[in-house]
Amino acid sequence: MAKQHFFSAMLVGILGLQMTACGFHLRGYQTPMSQNIPTTTLIFGNSRADIALKNALNGKFSLLAIKTTTDNNTPNSQTPSIEVKNIRLQNFQLRGVLTEIRMVMSADVTYHVLQNGKIINKTNTIQVQRSYQYDQASVNIDNPQADQIQNWLYDNLAERIADQYMALSLPQVNSNALITNNTNP
Repeated sequence: MAKQHFFSAMLVGILGLQMTACGFHLRGYQTPMSQNIPTTTLIFGNSRADIALKNALNGKFSLLAIKTTTDNNTPNSQTPSIEVKNIRLQNFQLRGVLTEIRMVMSADVTYHVLQNGKIINKTNTIQVQRSYQYDQASVNIDNPQADQIQNWLYDNLAERIADQYMALSLPQVNSNALITNNTNP
């Protein structure tokens, strides 16, 4: 009995591995969903916020196996790049017995993405936010949460930038091919 359960579990595991090895890809795409993104140039300023976000973005791209270089100049029109400008952090406070603080970080991001051999430009304003409560009546006059929340906001903003860059770098779907594939059962 135990051998039968073991063999059936092994069979399910092997079949699951075979599904990924057969070249399965999403319907509607003529090619598999593999990412072949060339080295991307990250263009930032020299402020403290720029450096913190650039370091977080380098970390996100290293997890995605995308090679990056950094530059402080304007983008080259022939290479993929991400240009980040105007990083701003705003604090909103709602005072009461406990002070609720909402920190909002935003940046203007321009993506220069390689699609079909051409560089396509796309500009977005990206915003992330976090809230926390702070008791000003406590003995501790420091607000250590603010520094931690700011670091989290840099990580969240870098993650959003990386996600949008990956989405923009996906292969483009030919609308005629998609209609043809959807009409066939």
